[in-house]
Amino acid sequence: MRRTWRTVVVATAALLVIPAAAAPAAPIATVEPGVQRLLPRPVAAVATGRAPFTLTEDSHIVARGGAERVGDYLGDLLRPATGYRLPVTGRSPRRGDIVLDLGRGKAPAGHEAEGYRLVTDERSATISADTPAGLFLGVQTFRQLLPAWAESRTRVSTAWRAQAARISDYPRFGYRGVMLDVARSYLTVAEIKRYIDSAVRFKVNTLHLHLTDDQAWRIAISTPADNPSGLDYDALTRVGSRGGADIYANGTQLGTGPATRGYYTQRDYAEIVAHAKARFVTVVPEIDGPGHTNAALASIPKLNPDGVVKPMNNTADVGYSTLDANSPVTYEFLRTVFRQIAALTPGPYLHIGGDEALVTGHDNYLRYLRELLPEVAALGKLPMGWNEYAAVDLPPGAVIHFWRGSTLADVLKQVARGAKVVMSPAGTTYLDQKYDPTSPIGLSWACRNACDFDRYYDWLPVRDGLTETDVIGVTAPLWSETVRGLAQAEWLSYPRLVSIAEVGWTPQADRNLADFTARLSSLGSRLTIAGINFRPSPTIPWTTDISAPDQHTRTLRGEVARFTAPSAGTPLATLDYGDGTKSDVTVTPTTPAGPLAAPGLWKVTTPDHRYPRPGTYRATLTITTPTGVATTHFTIHAHH
Repeated sequence: MRRTWRTVVVATAALLVIPAAAAPAAPIATVEPGVQRLLPRPVAAVATGRAPFTLTEDSHIVARGGAERVGDYLGDLLRPATGYRLPVTGRSPRRGDIVLDLGRGKAPAGHEAEGYRLVTDERSATISADTPAGLFLGVQTFRQLLPAWAESRTRVSTAWRAQAARISDYPRFGYRGVMLDVARSYLTVAEIKRYIDSAVRFKVNTLHLHLTDDQAWRIAISTPADNPSGLDYDALTRVGSRGGADIYANGTQLGTGPATRGYYTQRDYAEIVAHAKARFVTVVPEIDGPGHTNAALASIPKLNPDGVVKPMNNTADVGYSTLDANSPVTYEFLRTVFRQIAALTPGPYLHIGGDEALVTGHDNYLRYLRELLPEVAALGKLPMGWNEYAAVDLPPGAVIHFWRGSTLADVLKQVARGAKVVMSPAGTTYLDQKYDPTSPIGLSWACRNACDFDRYYDWLPVRDGLTETDVIGVTAPLWSETVRGLAQAEWLSYPRLVSIAEVGWTPQADRNLADFTARLSSLGSRLTIAGINFRPSPTIPWTTDISAPDQHTRTLRGEVARFTAPSAGTPLATLDYGDGTKSDVTVTPTTPAGPLAAPGLWKVTTPDHRYPRPGTYRATLTITTPTGVATTHFTIHAHH
């Protein structure tokens, strides 16, 4: 029996972009292919009403002005689902081509760094930008205009249409980040790369890696030829990488099991940086100090003034450790570490931590920072640190990573001197917080009871005496005390990371929670098809996308369709065979769901149904979910 897969989704009226002041959209079950609601919301987007753009097996990706790198990326995205060759060429554009147009004056004026324009119509899809980064961001918008099945890693036969539209877009902030705490629980190189690939869909452009803490040291540092104190740098990973946050101090288990152990060789780290760079993501490495340093102290006893070996810590406790601000060995150690990290990191920032140094003492804390800041400057980097480090005078361009308001006066003082701010207020950006008290993983010290996507969306990143030019961006930290592996990291991240992404991208005047909630409705299908785990919030009217095959058979049997249904509960399916008979059919998940796994793709199977006579029949499949009803049609060619 031959099957030709195609995607069919019932058309439901939807605008490309809902006005910011619009009322909440009514629950809908489907979204018309090519009218995907864009996340984050563009600055300006108009559906032109022209015939849609259609990608075909004859389409090319036309790269102009040095756009081949982005063209290769786009081709790699679209080939698995479409099955098309999509060669990247320099030919003159023809009907059905995607054109990547790179050159001066292509982006919206004044937004050359990351701005782009996107025009789709029956002739072509054209993305224009001044920089490759702008083109790349335009690609993320274009992929959302295509059906959600474009995210499939296996071939799906469908009409690959994108709604005719005209988009002019650029970010509010240049720094739009996520932080992964790999110190308390390790993520593999492959997991970090996959997390990057997921985050860039929503125009995240910065990855902050929290590499060291009390619980573990995750980055290899080689012993330099010049090592006056004879420090055993290999011990940082030989000893320090064996730690992790397994339990609370009282012995209660953290998360679903022990933390994951491991570390990154310098080659591993370089691989992460290169993968990020290929996606126009800047890596910001953090080596925390002078507190949060127990793993270093346990690994290298000479960092302790008394030379006594400190035990590794597998609890979540922090605030009890400190480097010795009065020891020359401390700065010898830091120079070695930061030199190697700086050499491996092309981005402009080195994050030096500076938070919760509770046992360092104020004078020693100030001395530590005054010694370390010139070392960072000598490496050609700008320092970045949690807002406690605003207690010292910072160089112009230094970045204060704001997570709590206890040092606001110091922050404003340093901003007046030329420092900049990245906003991560804990109660509205920390992805490690429980969604609600029933969440199986997560903490609840910063956000209690109601910590869904809406709380993470509905806050002001510019406030408390800061101005728009003082704040360079936002970051969503994912601390990992309770995180065990990529799937759990994704479950805590989505959809909340999308909220933070829009806070960082979209102008404040254009942000509206009801509008955002409506646009999230189609996100579940896209994440499901891409294989990204998420929490299906019960307050989002999730849509259903159906992929059904035309079939050539006299007896219809087995699997007849697949569909997405992110909302909780088991969906129902009814099949009208097109010959006057109709019955309920079986739906089963393709992957097991659970408290930390979003409902995946579902498959529809039918018992043997013999068509009474040869002919062509139009079958109708109806899927009912808690958020609505979706219907699709497919053809049975019963000629055998």
